[in-house]
Amino acid sequence: MSGTRILSTRAPSGVTLQPGWRVPDYSGDNVANLMVSLALGLSDGRQPPSRDCPHLDHLSPEAVRGHRHVLLMVIDGLGDAMLNGRAPCPTLRAHRALSLSSVFPSTTAAGITCFLTGQPPARHGLTGWHVYLEPLDTVMAVLPGRPRGDGPAYTDLDITPRELLGLDSLFEHLSVPVSCVSPAAIADSPFNRSMTRAARSHVYEDLEGFFGQTRRAVLGSPGFTYAYWPDLDRLGHLHGADSAELRAHLGALDAGFAQLLERLSGSDTLVLLTADHGMIDAPLRLDLDAHPDLTACLRHPLCGEPRVAFAYVRPGLHERFRELVNARFGYCLTLADSRELLDAGWFGPGPAHPALAGRVGDYALLMHDGWMVFDRTPDEGPRPMVAVHGGLSAAERLVPLVAVRV
Repeated sequence: MSGTRILSTRAPSGVTLQPGWRVPDYSGDNVANLMVSLALGLSDGRQPPSRDCPHLDHLSPEAVRGHRHVLLMVIDGLGDAMLNGRAPCPTLRAHRALSLSSVFPSTTAAGITCFLTGQPPARHGLTGWHVYLEPLDTVMAVLPGRPRGDGPAYTDLDITPRELLGLDSLFEHLSVPVSCVSPAAIADSPFNRSMTRAARSHVYEDLEGFFGQTRRAVLGSPGFTYAYWPDLDRLGHLHGADSAELRAHLGALDAGFAQLLERLSGSDTLVLLTADHGMIDAPLRLDLDAHPDLTACLRHPLCGEPRVAFAYVRPGLHERFRELVNARFGYCLTLADSRELLDAGWFGPGPAHPALAGRVGDYALLMHDGWMVFDRTPDEGPRPMVAVHGGLSAAERLVPLVAVRV
């Protein structure tokens, strides 16, 4: 892939999109463009890493700049469809401004890193929960820093995750004080610590603490607050995207959000709430370990996500791999050349991260709706997930933008 900017996205000639699939539009209503608006609005003449990408039309940098405080709340897994469903969330629905597209893949590692860097995946280079890192010759779960199979963890290295992954924190480009509200489980993790070191840390244990620490951060001083909540995503994985458990939790989130708005009233705060991705139930599963002749073609475990997996194929076996996958699994997946997805702009506008091409494998397995794919390394057990994400369906790709001025 060249270093030129790509704003318009398309399906490569060899890739047929399934009904309802859309490639993210990085020139329109996209979470990456939201971050450009925030970066330009809060940088006060500095040069944020995304300065030459388009900002969100709905929210100009000037509109961001005119507030005492800007609060960005990210609810992991909150798809736009959830606000239109059966969950009791009247406050979020009432203040929903528009629907945004997530990035590709529509997943936490790519989306959260977009929020933390202000850059789309093409620039920040993280392409899924599991990423092949050539310097370590290891497949790594890049947020927690755990190897998939043999290899070092972050805690074994004399280098920060930020340096290893080649990331640039947005927080260090802003000209206002920054606060970060994080769950205790990840607040002091190597990845979170290295990406948020320019921010004042606020740590919480539960939902009440999340809203309480967010309120303290906003009222404490003028500036910018990034607040992250992970449990909606966790409940979706465990119970499903429209489960009673998820709907009840969304109702509790809505009630807490309504109370937060009341307590911030008169503080001259721009409150924004969005998500890294949505979710889709995938009860149908393709286990590659049941096809040893196919896994014999692979030189690394699968990377990416259960909905969009990146396959690294051994030299000389590319044709055999393509033939096996298309013949056996054409009914449940679309096989795409990863280089074509790069050139078609699926990961966003360049210039591309120097390691990007090596982090998407040779082929992408784009799972059809209702399907997920997995393999296992010797140390891995079953993955009892109900809802997953990463793909191009509206349920996975579209997230709400809730906007309130208080």
